[in-house]
Amino acid sequence: MAMRLLFKVEDAFYISERGVAIVPAIPKDLDFRVRANDELELRTPDGRVFQTHIASIDLAKPIDGSPCHAVIMLPPDIAKQDVPTGTEVWFL
Repeated sequence: MAMRLLFKVEDAFYISERGVAIVPAIPKDLDFRVRANDELELRTPDGRVFQTHIASIDLAKPIDGSPCHAVIMLPPDIAKQDVPTGTEVWFL
């Protein structure tokens, strides 16, 4: 199965009782669907590679008032420090 690069993490936010949200938002120009429970591979800048999945897809409203965007929420076993800036998010 071919993997596709979704994006590189620009920031990660821990949301109490929800988990870690990674941004930027899911690109709008994808030619495939991204859903909860889809498998991901995370490749950190220091060379770590690990498999996980999308826990949920939530809407986030930026504080600057721009439109809502769909962001990926990771499972609770993933900590914010596990997903540093520059981590590549690959869709399996």
